[in-house]
Amino acid sequence: MSNVIAFLEKMGNNAALASQAPEEYAAAVDALGLDDAPRQALLDRDADALNGLLGGRLQMIGFLFPADGDEKKDGEEQEGDGEEPTQDQPKESIRHKGAH
Repeated sequence: MSNVIAFLEKMGNNAALASQAPEEYAAAVDALGLDDAPRQALLDRDADALNGLLGGRLQMIGFLFPADGDEKKDGEEQEGDGEEPTQDQPKESIRHKGAH
């Protein structure tokens, strides 16, 4: 399967390879000497089949966490922080600000 990954990486690095004529693409896939399933998935350009053969993830989720030491300290305001409206004070709307 490392041949498949190397082939996909090579195609990703060179746009001309990804847009070659079907005969040239088939010859490049055949030159890899793959088993039938990965060969057919590449020929069909079937991303789902390749994902299954390579053991890929169905879904990927990313998270962002604040860096250590970025907490607000007493008496300091972080950039972009201003007065937060309390429950008694509604937030100002841009629509209300200049519209008459």
